[in-house]
Amino acid sequence: MGVNRLFTAKDQGATEQQLQQIAAEGLAQMYFRANNTRALGRGVEFTDVEHIDIEL
Repeated sequence: MGVNRLFTAKDQGATEQQLQQIAAEGLAQMYFRANNTRALGRGVEFTDVEHIDIEL
């Protein structure tokens, strides 16, 4: 998901909205687009997120 990108953005003071966008892009790439093998051009966004728990 580009976890490094997410943590780097957080460390650099990204807003919650920016962090949500980065997470949505990563999830879209890995789970919905399957590394560009399907669902190209489809958008993914987080809305009304209260909590997300990601385990590595």
